[in-house]
Amino acid sequence: MASDLLAKADSGVADSVSQCIDHGECHAVIRDDQIDETTSVELGDVIKHAAKGRTHTDQITVADLTGVAVQDIQAARLVVLAHRHHNEMGNNT
Repeated sequence: MASDLLAKADSGVADSVSQCIDHGECHAVIRDDQIDETTSVELGDVIKHAAKGRTHTDQITVADLTGVAVQDIQAARLVVLAHRHHNEMGNNT
């Protein structure tokens, strides 16, 4: 991912902040001082509502997922559930 795209995002979500800082998409952006290490929040904290994700529908969140299997499975599950709900509401697009 291009560093400038990550730097322009309204928020960043990582499966493991420490892992992403070390070798994820965040690594180069932090190294180049385009964002601070504290900019990203952990996906698990957003799901548990311990940290804020987006606060407005027009915000862009970039996810840096380096491979924490349990979180990957849960993220996929949430996407499937949201898609099913969307279709049940009559939005088949």
